[in-house]
Amino acid sequence: MKHSFLFDLDAKYIVIFLFFAMLLAINLGYRFGVKKTKTDSDNSGILSSLLGLLALILAFTFGMSGSRYENRKASLIDESNCIGTAILRADTYPDSLKKAFKIDFSSYLDSRVSYFESDRDDAKINKALATSAVISQKLWTRAASYSKDKELFLPSNMMLPALNSMFDSASTANAAYNSNVPESIVYLLLIFSVIISFYIGYSSGFKKKIDKFYILGFCLLTSIVIYITLDLDRPRRGSINMHNEVFLFKDLKNSL
Repeated sequence: MKHSFLFDLDAKYIVIFLFFAMLLAINLGYRFGVKKTKTDSDNSGILSSLLGLLALILAFTFGMSGSRYENRKASLIDESNCIGTAILRADTYPDSLKKAFKIDFSSYLDSRVSYFESDRDDAKINKALATSAVISQKLWTRAASYSKDKELFLPSNMMLPALNSMFDSASTANAAYNSNVPESIVYLLLIFSVIISFYIGYSSGFKKKIDKFYILGFCLLTSIVIYITLDLDRPRRGSINMHNEVFLFKDLKNSL
């Protein structure tokens, strides 16, 4: 699992720090601006351009984060459908063989749920992946051996492609779960928010007046949008998660 200073830090702490950093930057900018005796005629236009650039970076980052969230959601739904298909294919085998398949499918589902619900515990994540790999090999070996039996050729011929799709979808889901917005873009967003705040304070200093309500609203709303952006990008924690999609795996297990 990915580890870095920014990624390991809880989103709410990042945003709280950003909120106060923006307020401090505005205050510093105001102190610099209020010392000026001449008003720059282009100041408002430059500030508008900078605010537009911040909005563009916010929209771009939020779009990347939202896209990754939707990909994770779609990949989990696809994987649950593939597992469900493989489970249905087990019904084509005689009862004694079908029971063995379903026991393994139950264990496989447990390992997948464990993977998604391991939060940021590397030991649990690695254990779940290892368990999934062992059970996957067991399922494939069994189906492959049955395919050599003339009486079981037809059900095995249906089971093997279903298992292959199931394994591929698991790999896709794992990759989607670990896909995040590049940290360089997040750093750019955070730094640019503080820089823009400085220029807002600097512009207010020219006018010798600062609108506290406007300033607080700008800092608060910007921080909230950035928090949602970060939360969308961190499926193993936060308020926006994949719990509803993981329930699909639990429902499959309960149906066995």
